[in-house]
Amino acid sequence: MLLKELFRYRNACMGFAILWIMFFHCGAAITLEPFQTVKALGYGGVDIFIFASGIGCWHSLKKNPDALSFLERRARRVLPTWITFMLIWWSTLDVQGLEPPPSAFLGNLFFVQAFIDWRFSFNWYMSALPVLYILAPYFFALSARRSPMTVLTALLILTVPFLDQDYLILVTRLPIFFLGFYVGARRDSNIDRRTTIGVITLTALGFAILIGCEKTLPQLMLSRFGLWWYPFILITPGLCLMLSTAFRRLPTLEKIFGLLGGLSFEVFLMHIMLWHVAKHHWGLDGTNWLMWFAASLVGSAALRSAVKFLIGRR
Repeated sequence: MLLKELFRYRNACMGFAILWIMFFHCGAAITLEPFQTVKALGYGGVDIFIFASGIGCWHSLKKNPDALSFLERRARRVLPTWITFMLIWWSTLDVQGLEPPPSAFLGNLFFVQAFIDWRFSFNWYMSALPVLYILAPYFFALSARRSPMTVLTALLILTVPFLDQDYLILVTRLPIFFLGFYVGARRDSNIDRRTTIGVITLTALGFAILIGCEKTLPQLMLSRFGLWWYPFILITPGLCLMLSTAFRRLPTLEKIFGLLGGLSFEVFLMHIMLWHVAKHHWGLDGTNWLMWFAASLVGSAALRSAVKFLIGRR
């Protein structure tokens, strides 16, 4: 099997990722294993997003490697939805129980609030997007190298000054973003038995390290020293390979997750906003999280329709 055969399941992997993130954010008390561990590690859906985004950016730059053209295409994809959503988010702050200063609207709108004052950022991921897109042309050029180890080592060293800082959650994701480019550049490579065993072994090792840290170390140490995020550098490529293989064999499931993956940006935005609403008014325990879950999906479809309508009227 060629790598490019698995790329067609990128949307389905993103659909799985957003569901995993939502499962992580829900307040349901789950004690049964392995579901408890799966829920606790749901933030790893972000790593799947970033890995898949690296592959997508590689494809975009392969078609047209001009950096300014690439950034323009990204802006056309993201900005209409983001601006529309920001207006909704800001007009519903009271319902969400949030009280950011007026300047936070512009900070979030221009993707810089996490760098100005983390407390009033809508979500750190939105401030990370411009960083990823600016780095994309450089990662595209570097992905042609035979071995990724030099670049990965440099990116890992880059994370050291950010230990015990909020921005560690961002810089630890840069190696995963680059790996997406590296895999994209090898789309015609064959996934043989040896490669599969190697990748799955790294995934298992990453999960073993992560679960071991989760079970034995205090949460403050996990976050301040990146132990929640570093293992996903090992985990994500193999996890995406396994998901793609499963979707290849289960076409009906692939269609469902692929549909959700196509809405993943809108779902991400709506579920964060409605998470604040639900937490402020009802909580997310019991069955309340199911209503939040359903509202997030319906709201994301409504947001997509609203953006299409507004663009269509221009």
